[in-house]
Amino acid sequence: MRRSISAAVLATGLLAGCASQGEMERGEVYDPIEPANRLVFAVNETLDTFILQPTAYVYRGTVPDPVRDMVRNFLVWLQSPVILANDLFQGEWKAAENTVSRFVANAPFFGFVDNASGLGLEYRDEDFGQTLATYGVGDGPYIVLPLLGPSNARDVVGRVVDVFLDPINYAKGGHPLDTDDDVDTFQMGRRIVGAVDFRARNFDAINELKETSVDYYARVRTIYKQRREALIENGNPPAGAGGTGSSGEFDQYVPGGQPAERRRSTTPSS
Repeated sequence: MRRSISAAVLATGLLAGCASQGEMERGEVYDPIEPANRLVFAVNETLDTFILQPTAYVYRGTVPDPVRDMVRNFLVWLQSPVILANDLFQGEWKAAENTVSRFVANAPFFGFVDNASGLGLEYRDEDFGQTLATYGVGDGPYIVLPLLGPSNARDVVGRVVDVFLDPINYAKGGHPLDTDDDVDTFQMGRRIVGAVDFRARNFDAINELKETSVDYYARVRTIYKQRREALIENGNPPAGAGGTGSSGEFDQYVPGGQPAERRRSTTPSS
C-alpha cells in the first residue's frame, strides 16, 4: 500500500515536470484530460448544489459570526505545523518565526481566539505544492479531484506530502497511513467543517460566479491558476500571468479565510 502511494506520488511529480512548456509559457492552463475533468467537475457541482450549498446556507444563517470566526481560527491554528514545515523547506526563516509565534500566541485558547493578529503577527499559509513551485516544478496537467475540486499534478503531490507533514496523523500509531477511528473521524470532520466554512464565507461570490459565467468550468480553471500563481509569488504574480477570464472574484479567498495578499507577508501590505 505504502509503495503504491509512493509510486503514485513519483509518477504525478514526473507529469508535473514534463508538462507542455509551450502551454505554460503562454500563461494558459495545460488541460490534456479536459473531458474527464469536466465530468468530475459536473459531479462536484451536483454535490455542491444539493449538499454543500444548502448546508453552508444554514450554517451561515444559524451560527453567529463570532462563533464562525472561532471555528475558522481553530482550523487555521491546526494548519500551523504544516505551514511551518513548508516555511523551513523554502528557507523563509522570518516567516517560520512568524508561524511559530502565531501558534504560541493562540495556543492558550487552542486557536479559537486569534490573539496573534492583535499582536501584529499576520496570518500566512504555505503548502508543499507552493514549496515545489519555489524549486522550479511546473504546474503539470490540470486535474479536477473528486470532492476536492481544482488542482494540478504538482499540487496533488503537495497534498500527499502535506498529509505526512501533519503531526495529527501520527497519532494513529506511528504512521499517517495507519488507521485509528478517533483520529480519522477528527480529520474527516475537520475537512468537512473547513469546506462548509469556506462555502459559507464565499456563498454569494461563488453563486454569482456560477450565474455570470458563460463557461463555469473554464472560469474556475483560470481562477485556480491565477490564485496559485499569486500565492507562489507572495501575492504578486508576474505581469501577464493567469491569462484572461477572471476579474478577480473569489481568487482572493484562501482556505485560512484571509485575503491572498496577506498570506505571504508578515506585515500588512502597503
